[in-house]
Amino acid sequence: MAIKNNGKQNPKHAKSVPATPAVKKQSAKPSVALNATFAPGFWAQHWFPALLLVAASFALYFAALKFGYVLDDQMVVWQNVYVQKGFAGLGDIFGADSFMGYFQKKENLYLLEGGRYRPLSLATFAMEVGIFGKDHPGISHFINILLYGLTGVMLYRLLLGLFPIKEAGGWYFSVAFIAALVFVLHPLHSEAVANIKGRDEILALLFSLAALYATLKYFDTNNLLWSIASGILLLLGLFAKENALTFLAVIPFTVWFFLKVPASRILSAGVPLLLAALVFILVRYQALGFMLDHGKAVKDLMNNPFINMSVGEKFATIFLTLGWYLKLLFVPYPLTHDYYPYHVAKVNWSDWRPLVSLAIYLGMAVWALISLPKRRVPAFAVLYFLLTISIVSNLFVSVGTFMNERFAFMPSVAFAILVGWFLAQALPSLLKEPQQRPYLLGTGLLVMLAGVFAWLSFSRVPVWKDALSLNTSAVNVSEGSARSHCFYVTALYENQYLKTKEPVEKARLVDTMEYHINRSLEINPDYGSALIMKGAIAAARFEEDHQMDKLFHEFGILLEKIPNNANFRPFFDKYMLYLANNGGNPNKINAFCYHWGYEYFYQQKKDTDNAIKVLEHALPTQSEDERVLNALSEVYAAIGNTQKAAEMKARAEASAKVLIR
Repeated sequence: MAIKNNGKQNPKHAKSVPATPAVKKQSAKPSVALNATFAPGFWAQHWFPALLLVAASFALYFAALKFGYVLDDQMVVWQNVYVQKGFAGLGDIFGADSFMGYFQKKENLYLLEGGRYRPLSLATFAMEVGIFGKDHPGISHFINILLYGLTGVMLYRLLLGLFPIKEAGGWYFSVAFIAALVFVLHPLHSEAVANIKGRDEILALLFSLAALYATLKYFDTNNLLWSIASGILLLLGLFAKENALTFLAVIPFTVWFFLKVPASRILSAGVPLLLAALVFILVRYQALGFMLDHGKAVKDLMNNPFINMSVGEKFATIFLTLGWYLKLLFVPYPLTHDYYPYHVAKVNWSDWRPLVSLAIYLGMAVWALISLPKRRVPAFAVLYFLLTISIVSNLFVSVGTFMNERFAFMPSVAFAILVGWFLAQALPSLLKEPQQRPYLLGTGLLVMLAGVFAWLSFSRVPVWKDALSLNTSAVNVSEGSARSHCFYVTALYENQYLKTKEPVEKARLVDTMEYHINRSLEINPDYGSALIMKGAIAAARFEEDHQMDKLFHEFGILLEKIPNNANFRPFFDKYMLYLANNGGNPNKINAFCYHWGYEYFYQQKKDTDNAIKVLEHALPTQSEDERVLNALSEVYAAIGNTQKAAEMKARAEASAKVLIR
């Protein structure tokens, strides 16, 4: 189907179909003429460009086949108990929040804003486990790359219908192929492809484009099965990720823009899409128990980055990130996976950057709307971009972070279409010179753009090899992010410090980790993950300088900020036992335990449980401290444990007698 605005046949592929009368009568026949784009035999004619797109995907990302799990793969694959059940976990996957298999407790989900219902990608991971067994990340990476290549092919086939190849032209310099190639090569997609978790983005776009294709096929053939298929395909896209909802608007808008069909037919074709959306919303509600917000306040800056902002600061910062998305589409460098506070700075409207971004977006929207009656392709691209970026923009729904490069995956189709249209159609029309010249110039520009994009993508992929390489790259780009510094320290600690025995290297690592963990806490003093690592680094520093006062100073800060943290507290308890049993200064241990156990937790905080736990860390030392024992006696008496209170009192008296002697 050569979809043209005037509804005429493509002379190259036209068949003996009286198209014009059918359109004028608005009969049940297709409103546009059928050609080789959607007719049987497509693959026989276009297998080579399709193969090139898939091959380009593997050429860029083949290194990822040897990579393991990294970042959020932990939550959706290798530590998600539902996924690890294989086929047996599919019911749980479709019946709960996508992170429930990782967190296990519903209250832990309230640490994050909103809810995440993306069962399709998790279901594919579970099926991989069921077929191949556990811990085969190479297979997951292969499937990601293959799906990415197929998304490029789907875009190519779809755009051939919207932008048919001219009679004298070839597929290699068509809007469709250029756009699909630019899409596949775009460096901004590296996160979605090289990170296994990014499969949700790929599947959402793949099935959304397929739903659009099926809708156009319905208008071509008037076969109701294609309309039904469009609803099923969109539902699959929605099960992959919620941002496929934007195609509820994209699909009818595309039909209106490229086809001359009555509004009533567009509305009727939208019924299966609307039903798919309603089914998804109902299923999602049943799984999560709420629509958009679980109703619990998220007070963690890392999961609610706007928490400390005024309304003006919030929207200024949002438009700063929206401008950043545009910049990354045209200039995808440098790239990072970390846009957490405050790599994206907190700004207000006195800053010129959000003002410029707001002006650009308003200008884009107004120009596109004015240009719509003339069916200008850039207007279509702009409105497609605005529709698909809206759901991840933070303007309407909070996504729990300032921005992410993977959020631009679906909107980036607009950029690809714009490039394809400019090089294949606009540039030749603008130059108005002998036909060969514009194509030579366009080819040269395409080669340069493709070369730069391919190189940036190819060089970005190795960053996703493991946690250390990923976070080393991030901390160099996202210097203002508390998360990047903390994750870098964690990667160094787990992958280098704990594994090396060389004293000089360990000392160097301690210096590096100490700097970055302090930088993380300088940016966000209440950052829980950084505070946990602060304890580990304090212990590592003590192993270097043996200055117990410094160690206890850091431990005291952590007991004040995160006394019951499930990760810090076991480490603290274990390390205190290590100090008591391995020649730690008993006087300093006793003084530390008395101050924090008795004076802080018991007297100041009225926390008898923590008071006892901290005070008892002094008991394994070589000398019994009378103050500590009396303190324990008092605390035990306060909770009604008279037996332990008497025991501690007796030990205190015995200790006093020893001192008198």
